[in-house]
Amino acid sequence: MTKKQIKQLIQKLRDAYVTCHDCGDKYGVYSVGCSSTWNGVCNVCDKLTSITETRDYAYFVTGIRQLTNQLNSHDATSVPTTKPSREGKATQEVN
Repeated sequence: MTKKQIKQLIQKLRDAYVTCHDCGDKYGVYSVGCSSTWNGVCNVCDKLTSITETRDYAYFVTGIRQLTNQLNSHDATSVPTTKPSREGKATQEVN
């Protein structure tokens, strides 16, 4: 995923009010013993399916955290670093 796609997905997860069980399992942790479900459109994958409220999956906190970490690691790998060359002069590298 690109940084832009990760940011868009994080925002989509934050804005979601209802989710299907597939997206809930993928981005969240089921946090209740019983949930109400009904047919509707998932706010994450946009499929018409059985849905429930995102609160039943802890509001996707786990998935948002993982995506944020992935986004931060993207930023860390693109930051130029300076390391000494064999001649003792500093050279700039992009990871």
